[in-house]
Amino acid sequence: MQPRAIVIITVRWIILEPNSGAIASLRRLLDTTEQARADRFRFAADRDAYIAAHAMLRMTLSRATGIEAANLRFRVDKNDKPILDPDQGPRELHFSLSHTRGLAACAIGQSHLLGIDAEAWTAHTPIDIAEHYFSPAEARLVTEKTGSERQETFFRLWTLKEAYLKATGQGLTIPLNSFAFDLDPLAITLKAQETVSAWRFAEFRPGPRHAVALAVSSPESISIDAAAVSSLDDASLSEHDLDRAALSQNQ
Repeated sequence: MQPRAIVIITVRWIILEPNSGAIASLRRLLDTTEQARADRFRFAADRDAYIAAHAMLRMTLSRATGIEAANLRFRVDKNDKPILDPDQGPRELHFSLSHTRGLAACAIGQSHLLGIDAEAWTAHTPIDIAEHYFSPAEARLVTEKTGSERQETFFRLWTLKEAYLKATGQGLTIPLNSFAFDLDPLAITLKAQETVSAWRFAEFRPGPRHAVALAVSSPESISIDAAAVSSLDDASLSEHDLDRAALSQNQ
């Protein structure tokens, strides 16, 4: 009997310092469309997170493809999900990025749909979102908690749901209450006729006020190369300078 293949997913994130002088140089890695979108952000913190996320994705894809980060070209698929130009890499190369204030994250992998989401905790937990858009079981998970536990529960569920939607490529065309997560143990319940065992999920805590979740469509076990990046340059993306991070993964 042949051993089952191990799916390897690369995950990177960076904690952003306010008024970082590196953002101007990172902006030059983006194409004109990305730069124009960055310029539309009203607040510098949001603009910096966008630039950092897109630059980090480009640098990570550059290592995977051998193409200079600034020379990578992107297209969109039928669901408007970004894909690498077919002339520059295999169609089986999948990727996702996310950014929030103070944090940027990305993930890449071969042959399997994937999605990543990053969120910064807010001071106020939006209970109304949980009650109106989460499944009843998820809403109860949130409302039965108090204080920081309520915040953590809400943002764990929110990032997991967003990561799953990104991986499917269907976004908010799928109602948020049409699927639900259990957190202990980490598992998904789907109303649609889809095999739950075909999905793998992982969670990361880059900092005390940030949450990151990863969703991967794979019936096989996954191995996640997850790391925090100290700074966005070629050296910081090398294996020697990465600060390895612990992860929580369902198998």
